[in-house]
Amino acid sequence: MMRRARYLKKMIQYRDNEFVKVMTGVRRSGKSSLLSLFKDYLLEQGVSNECILEINYEKYMFDDIKDSKKLHEYIKRKIVNGSRMYFLVDEVQELENWAKVINSLRVSFDADIYVTGSNSRMFLGEHLTYLSGRYVEIKIFPLSFKEFLQFKSYKDNDIEEHFNEYLRVGSFPAVSLTDQQELIEAILSGLFDSIFTRDIILRGRIRDEGAFYKVAKFIFENIGNNTSANAIKNTMISNGHKITSDTVDNYLKLMCDAHMLYQCERYDIRGKERLKTNGKYYVVDTGLRNKLIGYRQSNLGHIIENIVFLQLLRQDYEVTVGKNMSYEVDFIATKGNKRLYFQVSLTALESTTYNREINALLKINDQYPKYLITMDKIDLSKEGVIHLNLYDFLLGKSVI
Repeated sequence: MMRRARYLKKMIQYRDNEFVKVMTGVRRSGKSSLLSLFKDYLLEQGVSNECILEINYEKYMFDDIKDSKKLHEYIKRKIVNGSRMYFLVDEVQELENWAKVINSLRVSFDADIYVTGSNSRMFLGEHLTYLSGRYVEIKIFPLSFKEFLQFKSYKDNDIEEHFNEYLRVGSFPAVSLTDQQELIEAILSGLFDSIFTRDIILRGRIRDEGAFYKVAKFIFENIGNNTSANAIKNTMISNGHKITSDTVDNYLKLMCDAHMLYQCERYDIRGKERLKTNGKYYVVDTGLRNKLIGYRQSNLGHIIENIVFLQLLRQDYEVTVGKNMSYEVDFIATKGNKRLYFQVSLTALESTTYNREINALLKINDQYPKYLITMDKIDLSKEGVIHLNLYDFLLGKSVI
């Protein structure tokens, strides 16, 4: 099993503290494998196998213990008296009133608890107050480009060819572990069906699947463009489809809840406030995007923007789109007191593009670092704006 050192390090770092560790992310992003890797780590550290209790709610054998009483009874039978226990619970959102139940386990047993979930709606609702201030979230994403190279055992040579493959097949771990195109297609089809059908359509109780897929196709085709539920509604109505803004908004939220989409809100740099209109959306995986709308490179600039956005999220930045008077800054990345500004472009060798991208950064009147990311190999740095090659950024060769 391939190790994902960054996430495993976080789990180890949080080991045996008082908080429940909640690992979230899109289905099949590797959360279950990380639980297995963490179990291996515990065994290597001398923890007895009997002190590690695994519960996977995707397995049929656990269908009958989805209420609190049965779960408590099951765990009581497994407890090793006088020993520290480790509870590893996979797809915890399938457990009724999961937060209340997990908190009860936390106070009832001497245990370190790790849970995974594939839907952010698990964080909504009154029952989550039972875990308020008592959990830490570890956000799990599909493979970064650097991880993709490691999983494929690729070297840094032929980097452009490998990157094109990454954009085409996507970043899910299962996809990266095979070179058979038919199997890749089968894996992507299965992922598409499980996420769209199970996590979105069924869980969201969507009745008009046709309208939902039209909205999904629109937003997938327009990643990185400023948009809104009302704008999507107007476009669909002009194309002869009846739909309301509320319905579109619900579809977008369901896709975000399933970690299929991420919304990037706008931030007024001068006014120092979030704006509620015309944010951007980015997709969690280009392979699934290709599955829905077909593989095309006509929008490569926004696809690269999507890849950079996800990379910043992987590094625990909060990311917004910057508005500075008439200028737009692709990303403001914030972590604690740290703030970084980014412009992302396929190339900036053409003077008009270069001036537009650079000027948007130079107009920002503060001293936080400012970066221009392109696929260009020559240094385009200017007046304090640092140019980064996309591959260097993705492979961690540039420190930010």
